[in-house]
Amino acid sequence: MVLLGTAFFLIISGARMPSGTVALPGPGFMPLAIGIFMAAVAGGLLIGKLKTPRGGSEIVNIGSRHFLVAAAGLAWTGLFFERLGFLICMGMFLLILSKEFSQGGWLKPILFSVVSILGAYWFFVRILGVQLPLGPF
Repeated sequence: MVLLGTAFFLIISGARMPSGTVALPGPGFMPLAIGIFMAAVAGGLLIGKLKTPRGGSEIVNIGSRHFLVAAAGLAWTGLFFERLGFLICMGMFLLILSKEFSQGGWLKPILFSVVSILGAYWFFVRILGVQLPLGPF
């Protein structure tokens, strides 16, 4: 419910600001887009939770391996984003997270991270015109 409330707050806040266009986004573009995406995810989670029988969820402790890997990855990304560049830093972050949360070998996490990071790079640089750090390239 908190996620859904936050999503509606972002949607309302973003709608009150100028949206601009995709080529030249205004200050309300990202909060509105994130809010809509977050509302869809929250709605899906809520529906899934209502369909799950009692006791069907797993509690993840703050000291668990998944939590520690995600926190270390965020810290690593923040420290080395400009030095290593967007492609290397975010690619490694996605690779480690997808390997941590998936079952099996390395092929699917590698494919997921390569396709995702190239798609994100294309979206930010080509569509939005954002300058991303290239690092050693």
